Amino acid sequence: MELLLTVTLYNIADVYAYRVLDRLSGRILKTVRNIVTPVQVPLTVSINEQNAITSSWFSGVVQRLNRETGEVLDTYTGFSVPYDAVELADNSIVVADCARGQLIQILDKVGSNRRTVVEGLGCPTGLAKVDDSTVLVTEFLSNQLSRINLATGQRQVIATNLSSPEGVAYHRDGIAVVAEVGIQSLRAIDINTGKSFILKENLPIGFEGFPGGPPPYGLTGVAIAGDTVYVTADRDNSVRTVRLKKFLPSPKALVP
Repeated sequence: MELLLTVTLYNIADVYAYRVLDRLSGRILKTVRNIVTPVQVPLTVSINEQNAITSSWFSGVVQRLNRETGEVLDTYTGFSVPYDAVELADNSIVVADCARGQLIQILDKVGSNRRTVVEGLGCPTGLAKVDDSTVLVTEFLSNQLSRINLATGQRQVIATNLSSPEGVAYHRDGIAVVAEVGIQSLRAIDINTGKSFILKENLPIGFEGFPGGPPPYGLTGVAIAGDTVYVTADRDNSVRTVRLKKFLPSPKALVP
């Protein structure tokens, strides 16, 4: 289950459906269900002003939806284990494929023109866009957070020794917030120095998958609105909030 935020709405993919919720009341405004619609087992979602990009390792697809209506605009197949995907300003889509250890960019609307941005990653899982030339990616098996230059494929490891990192979100102050399911915690990381700080512990995250399935079963979603961090908790099907600035008055407060 993962969520991304607009000003007043949650956009949530929970495997069974793509949902739009009111962020203030928690009321479900729209539900687009799997099976009865063309939406295919949505596991993660990222949004921009118009579209929602869902991905699913269950069905091996990435889809572009109208963010508000849930109408499926495009469906892309041919991936191995796609965990997360983000759309750039040029409408290309970057996909994290865990099994291939790659970030793959879909360059055209049809989906036939693709390029491998970078390979050799340790199960790339969560993605967060810093800008249209840079993304952050969690590497679940390598226990790392990396920054990727999308034009050159250059990879910079920002943090190591994480504990099964899944979802990641980026804050405008240069802070990445990562869900570490191995220790059921949220960690804030300065992407320029690599220094970090535990924001929240003892979260009900990291539901274990089935034998023979991919290493991360679901994907613990992380999103940021203002200075509030939202995290999906798959062990009790909840969405929880943490005030970033309450624990982190400034990036200087980060510790090794």
